Amino acid sequence: MELRSVLEIVLIVLGIVLAGGGIYATITFVTALREAQQTLTDVRERAIPLLEKADVTLDALNAELLRVDGIVTDIEEVSGAVSSATDVIRTPVEALAGLGGRLARSFSRARRS
Repeated sequence: MELRSVLEIVLIVLGIVLAGGGIYATITFVTALREAQQTLTDVRERAIPLLEKADVTLDALNAELLRVDGIVTDIEEVSGAVSSATDVIRTPVEALAGLGGRLARSFSRARRS
């Protein structure tokens, strides 16, 4: 056999091996794409109901936050009313306390004399 014949056989075998590797790579790539497509389909099927549930949950949460905001507003109003009532009550009580202190000092002075 001549060198040229050997080289032709080696190149043909190398071409067959490369073609087989290419076919194997193509089959593997197509299989991976199909699995990825199936995975995406599964994700879509599961994600859409989850997003709908999340939407309902957020609506319920917003309603609760509005309710809590109303409660806080009511508490602020009651707090303001109590503060005003405290101011109204404190003034006469302080006046009576001052009067009581003056009376006690007057009685104390009267006893000393």
